[in-house]
This record gives sequence, structure tokens and C-alpha cells, in this order.
Amino acid sequence: MTKIIQCMVLSIILSTVSYAQINTLEEAMSINMSGILAQRFKMAIVAENIANLMTLKDEETGLPYQKQYVELEASDVGVKIVDVAKSTEPFGRYFDPAAPQSDEDGYFYLPNVNMPNEMVTLKHTEAMYEANINAFKLTKTMYQSAVELLK
Repeated sequence: MTKIIQCMVLSIILSTVSYAQINTLEEAMSINMSGILAQRFKMAIVAENIANLMTLKDEETGLPYQKQYVELEASDVGVKIVDVAKSTEPFGRYFDPAAPQSDEDGYFYLPNVNMPNEMVTLKHTEAMYEANINAFKLTKTMYQSAVELLK
């Protein structure tokens, strides 16, 4: 019974993805490479967020470090990076009138970076990166097999 359901789900998925047809192995490799580069860039942004977890004052804005995230968009040749945006989440607030960073009310503000969320994002991005690498390797193997058959 479960095999039938799995086959039905697979056929529904395959029929709904008809708009993303890949005509050549070069196109497949290009799509895989765009995914690899996008996920690598996303990992770099997550690493920057983690590195600035305790940056209390940004040189440009004078505010605590604002979390950044990557906006991706699907395109004909895979995925493209649209923008690197800053989070609008509120900053953490901590009361310590003795701290030099505190305001007139005795509060100072912490970056809006949440370490557990960043680690989850990092693990997800790492998994997507690995999936794109494996797809690229599989496409390369198919390409090499096709060349061997033509010899």
C-alpha cells in the first residue's frame, strides 16, 4: 500500500515540475553550479552573522550589528542571488548602567542575531550545498558515460 502512495506522489511531483525542463547536461551542470555558489555565499553570510554575535556598535550605523540574510530567486539557469538584506527584528536590550555602551536609561542593545537560529540555518544550507555538489557529480558522471559511449 505504501509503495502505491509513494509512486502516486512521485508522479504528481514529476508532472508539476514540467516547466523546469533541462535539455542538456551542460544546462544541468550550470544549474547545479549556481546552487553550489548560492549556498556557499549563504554560508558565508551566516558565518558573518555568528562572528558578529557580540558586536555592540557597527561603524557605519552606530547601532549594534544587524543580522543579514540572503534573498535567492529561481531563474532559467538555476538560482540567483537577488540581495543581501538586513533583518528588521528588534535588538536585544540589556540593563547595565555601568556599561560604557549603555544609554541614559541604563540599557545597551545587543545584535539581533540568534545563535540557535543561525546554527539551524547553517545546517540547512550545508545540506543544500551537499545536495547540489552530489547532483553536480552525478551529472558529471552521466556526461562522462555519454562521452565513453560515443567512443
